Amino acid sequence: MRNRVFGFVGAAILALAVTLAGPSRAQMPNTILQIATEKVPDKVKFSQQIGAQVRLSRDGRLFAMTWSPVPNPRGWVVVLHDRNGWAPAEVQDWHPTLIRRGLGIVAMQWWYGTGTGPASEAPADIVYRELEAVLRTMNMRQGSLMLYGTGRGAEYVYALAAYDRNSGSKFFALNVPNSGAMAADLAANKRIGEGQFGLGPFDDTRWAFVCGTRDADPDRAGCPVLKGASDVVRRFGGKNELSIQIDRGTRASLLTDRAKLDQLLDKYLAVLR
Repeated sequence: MRNRVFGFVGAAILALAVTLAGPSRAQMPNTILQIATEKVPDKVKFSQQIGAQVRLSRDGRLFAMTWSPVPNPRGWVVVLHDRNGWAPAEVQDWHPTLIRRGLGIVAMQWWYGTGTGPASEAPADIVYRELEAVLRTMNMRQGSLMLYGTGRGAEYVYALAAYDRNSGSKFFALNVPNSGAMAADLAANKRIGEGQFGLGPFDDTRWAFVCGTRDADPDRAGCPVLKGASDVVRRFGGKNELSIQIDRGTRASLLTDRAKLDQLLDKYLAVLR
């Protein structure tokens, strides 16, 4: 599948280095791409240099960034950054692994780029709506992607997995929360627990759970918490394919632990439809 630039409304195309024409910047609200360029210029520059491409949401507050090292990658990893994180940083962090394993990436920017707490985060249904539109534009097949999130991004994984199954799109072959449980302060997760996605919101879904024994927030994202999350997913119909514990590691350790990372990616490629 070829790497493409994704437009929005009328197929408007945006390069990663955003240049505004017409009214001066002072007269226009900042889009999330402009905020990213200001706050993480080195990450944006790297993504631009390798040819990563973006799709900006209608309201300019979210974007998805896509890149693949080859025209037809073996698979695609959908990545959700941690709290106060950036999609371009995820592209850079994953870049060596993508090249080594022949995989593509779809990095989803769900934080608005300023502020803290739920008001600074896009609701999960909006994140899924924008992500689903990108994946449909890419002609992705059912059961062809790995959904991966870290920290707060991992907490979104549960909600997006439920929306994906409920919508009938069923893009995700494997759902991977790294150091994040089904936190109730994400409204969609609370609705899952209340039964608003039905009695089996994770029926016929596959999961892998990742944790580090030295996570900075063990009460929210430590290994015992992830074990509890795995039990909840199983109770709601999901199947736990793999559990990875990184001894003396944190949530950031997975990408530097080649053996554990390859174990996860091998499992993903094994369950592809």
